[in-house]
Amino acid sequence: MKHILGPNSTSSLSNVREGDSQPNAVDLRVDKIFRIESNLFTINEDEKIHRGSTEMIPNVNGNWFLPVGHYEVIMENNIEVGDGEAGFVITRSTLNRAGIFLTSGLYDSGYSGCMAGVMHINVGDMKIRRGTRIGQYISFDAEMLSSYDGDYGHGKSHDERYAS
Repeated sequence: MKHILGPNSTSSLSNVREGDSQPNAVDLRVDKIFRIESNLFTINEDEKIHRGSTEMIPNVNGNWFLPVGHYEVIMENNIEVGDGEAGFVITRSTLNRAGIFLTSGLYDSGYSGCMAGVMHINVGDMKIRRGTRIGQYISFDAEMLSSYDGDYGHGKSHDERYAS
C-alpha cells in the first residue's frame, strides 16, 4: 500500500480536512446520497441502462434518515489517480459494526473525478449527517497497461455519469 498523501504518491485528493489522514488511508466524507431505484438494470457491450436514483435531501440540520436499502453516495472528495497507482474505497469500521457497508469499484491509473460508492444499509434504519466520514481510500502501486478511459470520470456530474 501507499498513502495518497505521502511524498511518493503521484495521485492527489481534494477536500481533505484536518484529521482525515489516517496511518494508512484517508477518510472520505459523504456529500450527497441517492436512493437506488429497483428498475431493470441492463448492461452489455453496447449499452448501459442504469436503474435510476432519487436524491435524498437532508433535513435542516443536515441529517438524512435512511431506511434499509441501497444508496449511491458521493463523497466530498475528487481524486486524480496518478500513473502507476490505483486504489479502493473501503468502509470505516464503525459502519461495518453497524451492518452498513460500502462497495466501490477500482480507481484505475488515470481516473480523474468524483469519488462514489454504494452504501448498503442491511440491519435497520440509519441517521447520518452530511460531512460524516464513511469510507477510507487506500492506494497502492499498480502496473498499468493503459490509462483510465471509462464513462464515470473526467469531471462528470452524477446525472452526466448515468445518462448512458
